[in-house]
Amino acid sequence: MSGTEILKNASRRALHMSSTLGELNNQLLNSVEFQNAFSAVLELVCGCRIPQTGSTASTPQTLHFVAVGKSGGVAQVLVSMLASVGIQARFLHPTEALHGDLGSVVAQDPVILISNNGRSAELLAVVPMLRDRGCKLVTMTSRLDSPLAQCVDVVLQLPVQSEACPLNQAPLTSTVATLALGQLLVAASMERRMYDVSSYAKNHPGGAIGKRIFVRVDDIMVSGKFLPRIHSSAEFKQCISRMTECALGALVVVDEHDSMLGFIAERDLRTAMEARGPAVFDLKVSEIMNPSPITLKAGTLAAEALQIMENRPRPLNALPIVTDSGKVVGLLRLHDLVSAGISSSI
Repeated sequence: MSGTEILKNASRRALHMSSTLGELNNQLLNSVEFQNAFSAVLELVCGCRIPQTGSTASTPQTLHFVAVGKSGGVAQVLVSMLASVGIQARFLHPTEALHGDLGSVVAQDPVILISNNGRSAELLAVVPMLRDRGCKLVTMTSRLDSPLAQCVDVVLQLPVQSEACPLNQAPLTSTVATLALGQLLVAASMERRMYDVSSYAKNHPGGAIGKRIFVRVDDIMVSGKFLPRIHSSAEFKQCISRMTECALGALVVVDEHDSMLGFIAERDLRTAMEARGPAVFDLKVSEIMNPSPITLKAGTLAAEALQIMENRPRPLNALPIVTDSGKVVGLLRLHDLVSAGISSSI
């Protein structure tokens, strides 16, 4: 088969998967039965939320996913995703369950069994034991008439008519649909619980995500004795000398209490020299500074600061960091944000 034909077939399969997701969307919008099932499963998921540190809430239920083969891989991804957003979830292999792992299932725990055709012998074998423990059983399957669909409490039907595999055997489309449906439950559980950024940050302190939602300007800014200060009464030549000495490309203009009076960037010096020529040496800092600069509050997320500095016609190379009372406590440079690996997007 030629390369052109292979690419055309790949495109056709992409459309096949896309149409399946489109049908999933149609079920969410128009099928009352599917809407009710989705809402019921969502409540089960949210019932397994992990209590916040220091909470006196009782130990939560655990949401168990049971699946084999490729569906088992999808289930493990969903377990990981749910754990990252504060849901206590666990993958339970049905064969291992019959050899001791059922001990991890507590009475009333909800269980989601995943099988596209609903005829998995391994899953059907474990159902009676789960029933005996009073578990609430859910299945994700494309067959409402399957044995598995007939013996559970809630069915989330997968809109899979066929697989995108050339042989119609490998579960290409069904795994995409299963993962998509599971991820929709993850997102819905975050909305349902009003799961906020600070809670998310506690579970993602490292890597690019952690830096974006955890690192604040206070962690990166120049502060203390290294903060490049100057008084408004200083002369132009003192300003040049101080700018050179600090080598940070900016000065904060403060009073004797470090309250913010203005800001001077290298651009302000160039503008003053171009406008005044030799007479610039007669100017005071108060005549050169920007008396109303853009500032950032202490505690601002570093990623938010990066967006503010970059998303403008001319990026800002440095910004003063101030407290609510107007005291200057730091200088944040664009260079330092980039060096720290801060990104405005994940």
